[in-house]
Amino acid sequence: LPCEGDPFCLAARKDLMYKPARTKRNLKDKMITTLLLLVAISVVNGKQQPSTMFTSEIDVSEQCRVAVQKMSALQTTEPQLMARYWDSWGKPSDALLTGHTTFLGYYDECTNLKDTVLGDMKYCLYAMAMDTNIIQSSSGSEDGVCHSSDCPTPMNVTSTFDVKIGVCYPSACSPNEFAIVLSNMNVSSITEMTTDPFSNVTNRVNIKLRVVGDSPAFCPVTDVELDASSKALIALCMVLVGLVIVGTLLDIVIWLLSSDESNLQTDKQLDKETIQEEKINTLSSPDKLVKDKKPNIKDFILAFSLYTTVPSLLMEQPPSAIKAVGSIKIFSNIFIIVLHVSFFLSFFFHSLSQNSYQLQLFTKISFQPIASITLAVESFFIVSATLSAYLMFKDMEKCKKFRLWYFYLNRFLRLSPLFYFYTLVAYKLSPLFGQGPLFFSQDAIACADSWWRNFLYITNFTPFVFDMCMPIAWHVAVDMQLVILSPVFIILLYHTWYLGLIAIGMAMVGATAMVGYVSATGGFWAAMFYNPNYLEQGPGLHVKTFYRVNSYMVGILLGYILYKKYSIANFSIPNWLKHLTYALLWVVAIVLCSATMLAPYLEYGFIHHFTDFENVTFLMFSGLTWSVGVAIIIYICNTGYGGTVNSFLSWPGWDPLVKLSYGVALCHQMVIFFVYGSLQSGLKFSDLVFGMICLLVLVLSYMVSLMTALFVEQPLYKVFSLFFQLVGIQTRAK
Repeated sequence: LPCEGDPFCLAARKDLMYKPARTKRNLKDKMITTLLLLVAISVVNGKQQPSTMFTSEIDVSEQCRVAVQKMSALQTTEPQLMARYWDSWGKPSDALLTGHTTFLGYYDECTNLKDTVLGDMKYCLYAMAMDTNIIQSSSGSEDGVCHSSDCPTPMNVTSTFDVKIGVCYPSACSPNEFAIVLSNMNVSSITEMTTDPFSNVTNRVNIKLRVVGDSPAFCPVTDVELDASSKALIALCMVLVGLVIVGTLLDIVIWLLSSDESNLQTDKQLDKETIQEEKINTLSSPDKLVKDKKPNIKDFILAFSLYTTVPSLLMEQPPSAIKAVGSIKIFSNIFIIVLHVSFFLSFFFHSLSQNSYQLQLFTKISFQPIASITLAVESFFIVSATLSAYLMFKDMEKCKKFRLWYFYLNRFLRLSPLFYFYTLVAYKLSPLFGQGPLFFSQDAIACADSWWRNFLYITNFTPFVFDMCMPIAWHVAVDMQLVILSPVFIILLYHTWYLGLIAIGMAMVGATAMVGYVSATGGFWAAMFYNPNYLEQGPGLHVKTFYRVNSYMVGILLGYILYKKYSIANFSIPNWLKHLTYALLWVVAIVLCSATMLAPYLEYGFIHHFTDFENVTFLMFSGLTWSVGVAIIIYICNTGYGGTVNSFLSWPGWDPLVKLSYGVALCHQMVIFFVYGSLQSGLKFSDLVFGMICLLVLVLSYMVSLMTALFVEQPLYKVFSLFFQLVGIQTRAK
């Protein structure tokens, strides 16, 4: 039967398909417990007497014991403080039947309680078990026993419900000490709570809160101490900002002075012959001045000017540039960001309601372009390989040789400055970027041991995904590794095309076989996020270099075809046959991309459970089929038959966003952690809320990328170019 969006039904259906042994028991326990909590909820909402909340005999330090005793007496000594204190705690509220089990309370209200009789207050999120005992009896008799003819069946039900509750506690206690305090809470029972006004039935409810484990689930770090390296990085950022300001002001001054000189020149009559002679000399040796002039300190400072960097971001692509590739990068970025927002949803909020909403997303066919995140990453590698190969073929044609050092140096300078900058920021400064009940910096933790992997471009060899420094940036390491290997194929294609095809074919066959072997031995699934071991599938397969070889090889072939300008329009065949051929290419591209994207929906939509053979087959060939489909679309758009699709994908308005896409790919995880971690209270997710968060993350990511492009990426690349010009190294073909 259709679930019609019921999260418990969806969760149960997933368990029925993959974990049938424990489904009925788990689902029954969840339903019974939540129904009992609806009866018991008023107890937790503060209707009990605060003076009986804590027992006096607890094994904590003396200062913590004194703070707890003061806290128990707040009702009589400081009633207003008592109200604010208890108000900041998380409390079970509505949406229990949808699995809402994380109750954050109000973080700011807690941390703003300073210099009180309890001292400063701190906040932690504790994993608790609520032991609920409900005794049903007759309210119409003194002995609690029903003597009438329509007596209900007596009920004595005990159940346990796991929750996470935000707790405000005195700073005199450590988080572990207050865990002991919470475990000794003594909550009074509610007597004579009538659930049905037309009957004599009364429920006596007893609730016991106990902390699961001997420590809190999470305590946000409020006081971040900066070490010497963090202060040095902040100083470097300030220097970059200062250089941008100085460079911009210097550019303005030069422009004003040149404007004054040009106005004076208009009042003078210049010799026409002299002007003509200067024009002739310039035309005869156009690069004479550029060649003779060496960069000076002024040129290096002007490299940071906003009058230099902003126009370079807004500049449209030249007509000779490859069409449609930039917009493909933009949409791939958007899909990846939306999926990461969904992925970290369950990472931050461990409630069944958030997990069930995440499950609902994957069951929607409209979500499949985003669920197929590996295909969006394949598009990155197709575009990267196509551009690299195409530009090197052009460079080899002009220079009559393959400049290996230039190929590597150019790619290194394009990727490294921004990549290294974000790595250092994630490691040293990301803990400063937010504050809230769930905020923490995973990058700061992981980068402490693995930052050097980013600098060596071997991040993807980290065994566990959360041990990676900036795990969302693994594709940069894979791209650099493939760039190092690609000259072999580019040189062979340029000089002897059939040897290049043989080499590319052998590489693709070997990579496909490796994917099949790893997928079969690792038990990996086509629907990765339904795999119980999906956290192992990412670092075990999807971030490995061999898994992306097929898409990169397809990109090199596409770059060669575009360089050679092989077009069906140039063939000596009738026009109707040309149009028919391009129509067939459109059909092939749409079928390949659609089939590859929607195949996992059979699993996500609970339509068909893939066998091991089907999983391995999909993982072996999905990257190739998707890459071929995307390559066909790019080819059609660059041979004059793209029509409306090419007009949309090659729209000049995409160009500024294309230049920011690399920075967005690197920074959006820090933005997601900032947004989720800074939420002051829990969210009940819906499509509208999820869409607003995705839009917020997307806008903030582009804003951050814009700032780093103007202050780091563009200026440093210009500085490196000036330096090579200063030492006499030619970085461009004549």
